[in-house]
Amino acid sequence: MILSDADYTAISHNGAPYEIFDNPGPFPQNIDATDAVNRERQVAEHKGEIKEYEMQLLAMSWARKAIVAAVDECWLSEIKSPHVGFNHLTPFQLLTHLESVGAQLDFIDVTELQAELFAPWDQVEAPTSMFERQDKIEKQLVKAGIPAQAELRLALARTWFEQTGEYDIALATCDTLPAANRTLPAF
Repeated sequence: MILSDADYTAISHNGAPYEIFDNPGPFPQNIDATDAVNRERQVAEHKGEIKEYEMQLLAMSWARKAIVAAVDECWLSEIKSPHVGFNHLTPFQLLTHLESVGAQLDFIDVTELQAELFAPWDQVEAPTSMFERQDKIEKQLVKAGIPAQAELRLALARTWFEQTGEYDIALATCDTLPAANRTLPAF
């Protein structure tokens, strides 16, 4: 619902793409009226298909509402229908639109992201959380054309960790690695 078929296949380890169910419609007219057992099976299958379809509609509605609530409506105003709002769009279409209109960063955004990326570590945040947060920021900067600065990030993190005195053993272990292996994931 919110991923392309290629992305879904990649995260599901080459599983089948997610299928959006079609509305099963009213009860089929070609029911076997002569066999009561077969008729009941057909009725049960149709009810199950309706339930799956309704659950999918509910999930799509929830995801759509969550996306609309999470962003300023000005980003979605050009695709909002005056009659049905955003109900004519799938969550994937909303996200694709947001990526197309909001993907460009101006120099102020880039400056703010760089300041956040290199803001001193507060020692309350876990180091792994800090690295994950910095990774997200760096991905945004790379999209904006700013090259990744892994060496600078590693040097800053090492400085912050040395100042605390709590990571001396980990830093000593890192020092024993060959220079080529002293990377953020190894750190």
